[in-house]
Amino acid sequence: MSRRGSSQKQSSEPSQRNQSQKANASQLKQPAEEIIDLDRMVAEVIQYFLIMEQKKFPVKRNDIMKLVPGMSAKNFKTIIAKAQTYLDDVFGFLLHEFDEKSGHYVLLNQVIMPENLPHQDLSENNTILFLTLSAIFLSEGCIGEDEVWNMLDILGYKPENHKKLVTNDFVRQLYINIEVIPQSDPPKMNFTWGERATIEFTKKEILAFAAKIYGQPPEQFGALWNLAEKEDKAREAN
Repeated sequence: MSRRGSSQKQSSEPSQRNQSQKANASQLKQPAEEIIDLDRMVAEVIQYFLIMEQKKFPVKRNDIMKLVPGMSAKNFKTIIAKAQTYLDDVFGFLLHEFDEKSGHYVLLNQVIMPENLPHQDLSENNTILFLTLSAIFLSEGCIGEDEVWNMLDILGYKPENHKKLVTNDFVRQLYINIEVIPQSDPPKMNFTWGERATIEFTKKEILAFAAKIYGQPPEQFGALWNLAEKEDKAREAN
């Protein structure tokens, strides 16, 4: 072999080694960057959930995907699982997904329940919510809006000041469902419990709250109280 050929071979070997070293360094560096990026995305998801919880609005899966740079269908479940653990351990919130098709999440406070609080300690909005939910249950699961407005008026809450809260905010928060009564003129609505109400509260808790408002023992509600207790036991069994 000529000196020239040998020289070319020797000069190419360091170049190949350098390229191999750079490739190895890149492979070692990539996982660390991915971990840091994953932690950033988890932190952003947690922050978004807490902001939305202040408004009691459900969080949509599509909104999370759009708002958090770098999130994909591939890493979504990992990020949500890490966020769920942190929200539970640090804030006592349970992250609940209604069903995979709807793609809605809400945070559930596992500490405060309405039956444990005197109504004087609740915000006015929460009082209106619990009164409306109890009215729906007392009407066997469905109540006309006029009955709700009359109930609030009797208890000292002016309906005109709370209609938007009930028919807009509570509906958007998934606490209440509304449907227009067929052939009603002008259009009137019926109220039923929303998805969030059914998983955040039990009928027994809401009925116990109503009993405090009306100043009577919950057992006075008779068959409805028995039904609430039965549902409560079935829920605990599951």
